[in-house]
Amino acid sequence: MLKKLMILAALTVAASAHGVVPVEIVGLFKDRAVIRAGGSEQLIKVGDTTSTGVTLLSANAQEAVVRWRGEEHTLGLSKQVAGRYAEAQVSEVSIPADDLGQYRIRGAINNHYVDFLIDTGASVVAMSSVQADSLGIDYRRGQKGSVQTAQGNAESYFMALEKITVAGITAHNVQAAIITGRFPVDILLGMSFLKQVSIREQSGVMTLVQNF
Repeated sequence: MLKKLMILAALTVAASAHGVVPVEIVGLFKDRAVIRAGGSEQLIKVGDTTSTGVTLLSANAQEAVVRWRGEEHTLGLSKQVAGRYAEAQVSEVSIPADDLGQYRIRGAINNHYVDFLIDTGASVVAMSSVQADSLGIDYRRGQKGSVQTAQGNAESYFMALEKITVAGITAHNVQAAIITGRFPVDILLGMSFLKQVSIREQSGVMTLVQNF
């Protein structure tokens, strides 16, 4: 599955004289899109139609063309098909599962870009000391301890990371475990970050919404 994801703001399509019905594009890929309409989200490919009647005609990393109630609409970043143009405040992100059923996303630790593996089973954000060194994190100033890994007990250092950002969602002073060595291979985005967002999962798509 293509992993390049562009997060888009909520878009609206005019329904009829009876009002405005929201049709939101919350994730874009080549020839696929995550469409939210009528309170549900679906990841569909070009030619498919959602259960709410939205047909995807084309999609790329910048925009999607959909047919809804007999009319075609091109949906792009921070635009409203009906009504005025408005800049959207990015406060949520939808992430499709990869071929292994895992959720991965690009983000940043202390303004350094990294790739995260979302792990709701991890109590804190976790990374290897090799990864910490590459990010310039002085983990040895943290509290020394140990964690249980698949390879057995491993020496680790517990500390607060200054800032973690994922698709416009930012958390400060996030607790993390730095495990000496090369494991885990992925930086695990654990509950010390995830507890600050709302999580929902539907049809192979995980959505994180910032709590205000």
